[in-house]
Amino acid sequence: MRHFSELARILLKTFKEDGMKKAIAAALLCLAASLAYSAAGNMQPLNVKTGLWQMTETVTWTGLPPQMASAMNNGRTIKYKSCVKTKDLSSNPWADGSGEKCAWTVLNSTGTDMEVRGTSCNLGKDYGMTAEVHGKVHVLDSENGTGSFAVTLTGNGQTMNGDASYTGKWIGASCPTN
Repeated sequence: MRHFSELARILLKTFKEDGMKKAIAAALLCLAASLAYSAAGNMQPLNVKTGLWQMTETVTWTGLPPQMASAMNNGRTIKYKSCVKTKDLSSNPWADGSGEKCAWTVLNSTGTDMEVRGTSCNLGKDYGMTAEVHGKVHVLDSENGTGSFAVTLTGNGQTMNGDASYTGKWIGASCPTN
């Protein structure tokens, strides 16, 4: 009988300890979920109109070998059109049409300002390089915006840095069909 009560005491103690561990784990899991939900709740889509936007982009590169300067449009201003959809307002809204095709991650976003990071971009792939982009988008009003991005290309024993500036102007509610 004595062994039975000793065994019961040990089992009861083990269950209590395991229960406490489970309770702590559950509390930590709830805290983590709460923090993630809170952080996600601070992300707001940009307050701009959807539809067709006229974009103007200028990129200035440093560390660019002369043979790549013309291919990279160093210092030249280019224009492109971007079709902005509702889902784009929670990402980089003016990426469509740029040809860079990055995977965008929003780091911070309010209705007027967005900070983004781009990875796995097409830029530089033809030269055996990878691109990382970090930038900010600022909305002046629902039909006008600006952006500034830092671009780093690495590969083949080289690193090239680009500073890109953008302006965007809404030109219409509908986009051409592709």
